Amino acid sequence: MISKEYDVFVSHASKDKKKYVDGLVDALKKEGLSVFYDTECISWGEHSSAIIEEGLQNCKRAIVVISKNFFGRSWTEHELRTLLHRQNKEGKKIILPILYNITKKELIQHYPELSDIQYKHSKSCKCEVMARIIASELK
Repeated sequence: MISKEYDVFVSHASKDKKKYVDGLVDALKKEGLSVFYDTECISWGEHSSAIIEEGLQNCKRAIVVISKNFFGRSWTEHELRTLLHRQNKEGKKIILPILYNITKKELIQHYPELSDIQYKHSKSCKCEVMARIIASELK
């Protein structure tokens, strides 16, 4: 089976979909990016874990929307660990963290391994602007 390659994989907590992530994904698609977004890439009856693993391995960048809802969830933790491992192994930038309603201090308390990775705050720009910034990362 030939895997599909994605410009971006969106890692997020389900509770943040409606308030932030759905809008960001729409804006990314308007920028012409191919996006791995679970609700659009996993069909009824499919094995979600295998499809998510494929998306994690076949994305150019991973947008990780980190919020209080993200902390301690098995899937988000797994995705972040997988992406960190891949980034360290490949030696190139993959993870693009976005802090959603949390502070840098909270980020570092939960994920000290991200303390040296530059991030963006969701408050700093609208989804459309964030999508343009992300698209420029892929050029």
